[in-house]
Amino acid sequence: MKQKEKHDPKLLALAGELAKHMKTESDISSLSQILTKLTVETALGAEMEDHLGYGRHEGNDIDNHRNGHSRKRLIGAHGEVDIEVPRDRHSKFEPQLLGGLSPPD
Repeated sequence: MKQKEKHDPKLLALAGELAKHMKTESDISSLSQILTKLTVETALGAEMEDHLGYGRHEGNDIDNHRNGHSRKRLIGAHGEVDIEVPRDRHSKFEPQLLGGLSPPD
């Protein structure tokens, strides 16, 4: 007999709230894409903080800083999702989270 997966209670509560607004398969697909975008962009932001050695809006003594974002497209099981990947002034930030990214059409 297969053991039931245990999920974080906070995630279950969030899923319950989100499910209240789901009416169609398209609603579920759209939500999945939005959650993917938010999760990946948040992780990339954290990775940039680690790369630069300081958080957003924190003072620093280094000459490399955030320098906007580049658009990239993720293609996966839930379709295509356009994301914003942070850049640094020295162009040395190479996200480890994502492998080969293709630019949007």
